[in-house]
Amino acid sequence: MRYNLQFKSALIRIFLALFFSLTSFNSHAFNAEESSRSTSAKHDVANGGRNSRHITNMDELMSLKPNPNVTVNGVGIYAYDGMFSLDAMGPYQVFKSAGLNPFLIAKKKGNITMSNGLTIAVNKSIDEVNQLDVLLIPGGADGTARQTIDPEVINWIKKIDQTSIYTTSVCTGAWILGAAGLLEGKEATTHWYRAEEMLTKYGADFEQKRWVRDGKYWTSAGVTAGLDMSLALVNHLFGKEYTQAVMLDLEYDPKPPIQGGTPEKSRPIIAQLMKDMYDFFLLNFVTCPDNTPGACLSN
Repeated sequence: MRYNLQFKSALIRIFLALFFSLTSFNSHAFNAEESSRSTSAKHDVANGGRNSRHITNMDELMSLKPNPNVTVNGVGIYAYDGMFSLDAMGPYQVFKSAGLNPFLIAKKKGNITMSNGLTIAVNKSIDEVNQLDVLLIPGGADGTARQTIDPEVINWIKKIDQTSIYTTSVCTGAWILGAAGLLEGKEATTHWYRAEEMLTKYGADFEQKRWVRDGKYWTSAGVTAGLDMSLALVNHLFGKEYTQAVMLDLEYDPKPPIQGGTPEKSRPIIAQLMKDMYDFFLLNFVTCPDNTPGACLSN
């Protein structure tokens, strides 16, 4: 009996793995005209996009395709030393569970050490990637500030953005998009730390929301908000019921033990102390005069 149960459990795991991997192969050619229409909307409430329909059986669930098609060039997540791990790996897992093709890209191939000390190997460099369907830029702190003044990185992001279907950021990754000039005149959000001040510097209109879409640009608030934005993008591509399947795969139903997570939901003294902590590392960069950010970063 014990072996039968183990065998059945193994079959279930294999079936689920096959289901979420096969969806990535059931893709249709991307229609540029359709993409133009789909990305022209200034706002998106993520109610399911054009794929929003009732799924009644397994065949319908497994045959559903992303619309627009984001499986030609894939979902590239730019990785760099000092980034917040969840900013990159949270969306990576969401997109992978959705049967898409996320992968990491770094300025140079090799190991990347994230802000929490974890090290990951990245096998693609920006020199090897000329097109992406979706570009995602994670955030961090000092490491992120340094990316905003790296001309090689900024020029690569601009190049990818020219042909991407969607360009996205998580947390302070919006600073990097802003430094590339991609958020000028756009509504956007970012990590709560001096969010309006930073986005205004880059010509964007700050929206205090969990995630924001303005045309092809999707931005999220800090760290965990990247999960919500990624699910919103999956919802836009596949529809509500497919997104529910992804959420079930992740058992995504967050219920934090206490209220918090934003300055407004935290005790004022806690919010102030956290702001002071970030100021210690980043205030010089935040208040640096325009066009001279490199002079305000410590060596």
